[in-house]
Amino acid sequence: MGVFSVVWMLVVLIVLFGMLVSEIVGPDLSMATALTMCTLGGLISVDEAVAGFSNEGLLTVMALYVVASGISHTGGLDWYMSKALGKPKMLCMAQLRLVIPVAIASALFNNTPLVAIMIPIVQSWSKKIGVSPSQLLLHLSFASILGGTVTIIGTSTNLVVVGLLAERYPNDYAEEVNIGLFDVGLYGVPVALVGFAYMVTFSKLLLPSDKGSSSGSDAFLVSATIMRWSPACDTTV
Repeated sequence: MGVFSVVWMLVVLIVLFGMLVSEIVGPDLSMATALTMCTLGGLISVDEAVAGFSNEGLLTVMALYVVASGISHTGGLDWYMSKALGKPKMLCMAQLRLVIPVAIASALFNNTPLVAIMIPIVQSWSKKIGVSPSQLLLHLSFASILGGTVTIIGTSTNLVVVGLLAERYPNDYAEEVNIGLFDVGLYGVPVALVGFAYMVTFSKLLLPSDKGSSSGSDAFLVSATIMRWSPACDTTV
């Protein structure tokens, strides 16, 4: 690697870091800019630059985002969680009734959109059962992470690893290194159970339980698109 390559890579990193910190554009455009600069500078070839867009793991993650968005817009997840959460009387039961269905859903869908959808549901549910959201929101986050370790489609990292493994051993060792949908569950399920037990056992000691801190839980972030024919068009809020 010549001096030019080293200097150009440093320039790319500085530009990328500056774009990410300043938030001039989104992270996707920042990464695309860095990728383009590396290609123009000859650090990587065109084939290497576009190789990631044909990765099966990446395409699967994109498809899962579409599925999660569809479930969110149809209200299917709201119905499922309303039946699963119920109205428990004890804190430990409320936490168990949250982490188990969230972990099951996270094993089948990508955990990032799942958590985003579940936050307002958990906040509203916590008020109904008289439990502080601080005793439930971290359980929501970690349950989605632990549930994602049960299947290869639960998290993006599992999908990427499977895709890289298939590229590394395309023919000779395809059967030996092939990973099925639930193969990682052999390790993921015990880890998830231990994590659930720890959260339910020690959360009351480690997390604040001030119910008064949830006074702002009624606030929801709602986005709406105003059509051109709407009377609200061209007016201020």
